[in-house]
Amino acid sequence: MIFDWVPILVAAMSVVGAAATYAYQRKVDRRSALIELRRTAYRNYLNAFMAMSDSPERIEDIRRNYYQSEIDLLVIGSDEVIQQVGMLSQFYASTNHDRFNRDSAEVRRLVAEICKTMRADCFEKTSLSTDEIKALVPIA
Repeated sequence: MIFDWVPILVAAMSVVGAAATYAYQRKVDRRSALIELRRTAYRNYLNAFMAMSDSPERIEDIRRNYYQSEIDLLVIGSDEVIQQVGMLSQFYASTNHDRFNRDSAEVRRLVAEICKTMRADCFEKTSLSTDEIKALVPIA
C-alpha cells in the first residue's frame, strides 16, 4: 500500500527539483547578462569621457555621446558606479568656468576611482589599488 505512493512522491520531488534548478539557472543567466551589459556600458562611458576630455572644443556629437553613455549608466550601472560618475560630473561642472586650468591630478584620481568601482562591479576579484589604476589613466 505504501509502495503505491512511492512513484508519485518521486515524480513530485523531481518536478520540484527541476523547478528549483530552472529558477536558479535563470537567476545566474540574468546576473551574467547584466554583467555583460554593464561591462559594455562602462567601456562606452570611459571611451566617451576620454573623447570629450581630449576634445579641445566641445563638439556636439561627442557631448551627445557622452551624455548618452551617462544615461545608460543610470539604467544599468551599479549604485556605486553611478555615485562615482556623479562625483566626476560634479567636479567638471564646478570647474567648467576654468576648464583649461582644471586639476588633472584630481580628474585622474576620480577616473581611477570610477575604474576601480567598475572593476569591482564586473569581476569577482580585483586587487588593483586606486594609485595603480591612476598610473594607467591616460590623462595628462
